[in-house]
Amino acid sequence: MYLKRLEISGFKSFARPTALQYPSRVTAIVGPNGSGKSNCAEAMRWVLGEQSMKTLRSKKGEDLIFAGSATEPRMSKAQVVLVFDNSRKHFDVEFDEAAIGRRVFRDGENEYLLNGSPTRLKDTAELLAGVGIGSSQHNIISQGESDRILYVSSAERKEMIEEALGLKVYHLKYEEAERKLEKSEENIKQAEGLRKEIQPHVKFLKNQVEKFERATSIRRELEEKFCAYFEKEAAYLRNEEMTTKERKINPQEKLRAVERKQSELKAALNKESSKKNKLSLDELENARKELVILRDKRSRLEREMGKIEGIIEAEKLRGISDEEEVVSREDVEQFLGGLEESLSAILEESTVDEIYSIVHESIGRISSFLTGLESSSPEDRDAGRLSELNRQRERAADALGALYNEEQKLFRIEKQLGADAHESERNLREMEKQIYELEIEASKIKDELRSVEIAEERLRMHKDEFLREKSENLRFLEAISIKDGSAAFADGERDRLRKEIDRLKFRLEESGGVDAGILKEYKDIEERDGFFVREIADLEKTAGDLRKLSAELLEKLDEEFADGIQKINKEFSAFFSAMFSGGRAELEILRPSKTRIRPKKDDAGTGDEFDIYHHDIQNEEGIDIKVSLPKKKIKSLEMLSGGERALISIALLFALSSVNPPPFMVLDEIDAALDEANSRRYGEMLKNLAKETQLIIITHNRESMRQAGVLYGVTMGNDGISKILSLKLEEAAGYTNR
Repeated sequence: MYLKRLEISGFKSFARPTALQYPSRVTAIVGPNGSGKSNCAEAMRWVLGEQSMKTLRSKKGEDLIFAGSATEPRMSKAQVVLVFDNSRKHFDVEFDEAAIGRRVFRDGENEYLLNGSPTRLKDTAELLAGVGIGSSQHNIISQGESDRILYVSSAERKEMIEEALGLKVYHLKYEEAERKLEKSEENIKQAEGLRKEIQPHVKFLKNQVEKFERATSIRRELEEKFCAYFEKEAAYLRNEEMTTKERKINPQEKLRAVERKQSELKAALNKESSKKNKLSLDELENARKELVILRDKRSRLEREMGKIEGIIEAEKLRGISDEEEVVSREDVEQFLGGLEESLSAILEESTVDEIYSIVHESIGRISSFLTGLESSSPEDRDAGRLSELNRQRERAADALGALYNEEQKLFRIEKQLGADAHESERNLREMEKQIYELEIEASKIKDELRSVEIAEERLRMHKDEFLREKSENLRFLEAISIKDGSAAFADGERDRLRKEIDRLKFRLEESGGVDAGILKEYKDIEERDGFFVREIADLEKTAGDLRKLSAELLEKLDEEFADGIQKINKEFSAFFSAMFSGGRAELEILRPSKTRIRPKKDDAGTGDEFDIYHHDIQNEEGIDIKVSLPKKKIKSLEMLSGGERALISIALLFALSSVNPPPFMVLDEIDAALDEANSRRYGEMLKNLAKETQLIIITHNRESMRQAGVLYGVTMGNDGISKILSLKLEEAAGYTNR
C-alpha cells in the first residue's frame, strides 16, 4: 500500500485546487520560508483526524480556510483528500482507491468523507488504525516536534510506541471489550434488581390464582343460572315484541289509506283553488277593467260628438263674414280646440296603437286646415269646414256604435265568468268538508296507534333494563353464550332464578372475586422471572468471556509490546551508533510495583485472588529512554544539546519505522539542526528507510533533496496563494546527461 496523492482546496494558503502526486518512494517538498511548505504536512495531519488547533497553528476551524488577499476573495470552505492505493485491499473498502477526506466550513462545522461519502471520525480512526496509522500520528513529524518523543511522559511515550508497533488495534479491542463488560455487568445488576422487585408480586399472584381456582366452581354454576335467566327473558321480550308489532299492522294500514285519500283530496282542492284564483278571477277582473275602459272611451266620444254637433249648429247660424277677412277668429279657435282635445286624449291613452291613431288624426286635421286656407275663398272654407265637421260626426257615431257592441260583449263574458266562479266555490266547500271528515277518522286511528306505542315504550324500557342488567353482571362471568330460547318464564320461575343468582353472586364475592386475567398475568410474570434467570446466566457467561478476552488481549499486548521493544532497541542502538559514531541507546520498560491482595467474597461465594497495582507519579507504567554518548557522560536527556536531541529523536523514529514500517512518513524539516556530516548520515538513513516506507520530506537540506525521486517546489506570489512546481529528478538527470 502506498500514498498516491494529496488533494488540497481552500486549506490555508492553498486557495486553488492543488494535487501533489507521490509516485516515488521519496518525495521532497522545498521552497522559501513562508511559502506554505509546512501547510502540506498540516493538511495531511488534519485530514487524518487531528483535533488540536494548536498543533495546526490555528485557534479555530475557520482559521484553516483561505482568508483571502488583496486580489483574491476568501474561501467558504477548506477540503483535503488523501488518496491511497487499495488494489491489495489493505483498507476495508471495496474500492481500488481509498480516499480519506475532510471538510471544514466557516461556521466551524466539520465533515469526514470516505470515497466521497460522509462518515464519522470514529470510523475514519478505526479504518486508519487497521493499516498502522494511529491517532497520535507519529508518522507525521512537524517542524519543531521531532524531539517531542523525548519530552513526553513515560506513559505518553509508551502509547506512541504502541501505536508505532501497530498495537493500537489491541487497545481498541480491549476498550471495546471493557465497555461491553461494563455494560454486561450493569445489565446483570439491572436484571437481578428487576427479579428481586417482582418476587413479592409473584407470591401475591400465586395466592390470587389459588383463590381464583376456588371460585371457579361457583362461577360455573352462576354462569348456568345466568344463561337460563337471560335466555328466558330474551324469549319473553321477543314474544312481546312480535305481539306489539302485530297490533300495529291493521291501524297503520288504515291510517295510510286515510292519509292517502286526504292527500288526493288536498291535491284536488289545491288544483281547483289554483284554477279559481289564477284563471276565473283573473279573467273576471280583466273583463271588468276592459268594461271600465270602454265606458270611459264611450263617454269621451259622446262628449266629442256633442262638441262637433254644437260647432255645426254654430256654423249654420253664423253669417258670412266680411270679404276682406282672410280667416275668421272662430275658425282658428275651433281648430285649436279640436287639436287640444286630440293632444289631451294622447296623454290619457296607454296603448301604442291608440296613441298612433290619435296622432295620425291630429296631423290630418292640421293638413286639412292649412290646405283650406291656401286653396279656397272664405265661402269655400266655410262650406269645407261644415263638410269636415259632418265627416267627423259620422266617424264619431261609427266609433260609438262599435264601442257599444264591444261593451255588450264584455258584459255577457263578465256574467258567465261570475257564474263559473260561484260553481267553483261550491266545489271547494264540498272538498273541504270531506277532508275534515277524514281528519277526524285519522285522529281516531292515531289514538289507537298511540296506545300501541305506549306499550312499545314500556317494552323498550324493559329491554333496556334487561341489557343493563346483563352488562352489569358481566363482571361475574368469564363469558356468556346466550342461545335463542323459545320458552318464556313459567309461573314464579323468574323470581326463583333471581334469588338463586343473588345467592351465588354473594358467595362468589365472598370467595375473593378474582379477575379471570390473573392466570395470564401469573403465567406472564412466571415467564418473565424465568427470562431474568436465563438472562442473568447468559450475561454472566458473556461477562466471563469478556473478562477472559480482556485478559488475553492484555497478555498478547504485553507480549507483543515486549517483543517490539526488544526489536526497537536493536534498531535504535544501530541507528544511534551510526549517528554518533558509537555509543549506546535503549528503551526501558517501567513497571509499577505490584501487590497481591484478597478481595471479599461475592454473592456467588467465590474469592479468587487477583493482582492490583499501586504506583505514584514517579512509579507509573511507561517507557524510559537511556542513552550513552561516546566520550560524554550525561545523567538526563535535558543535558543534551539541540543537535544531539534531534539526532536521538531521528534515530528513535527511524528505529520505530524499521520495526513496523508505516505506510508513509512525513518529515517536516527535522534535519534542520544537522551539520553536513550528520546530514550525509541522515541521507543514507532515508535511503534505507525508503525501502520499507514511503517518505514525504519537507526540507532545505541538499542531502535530503538528493534522496528524493520527485521534487515539489512551493512558491507564493503577491496574491498570497501557494503554488506548486514539480520535477522528477530521474527525468532531470536524463536531460542533464544529454
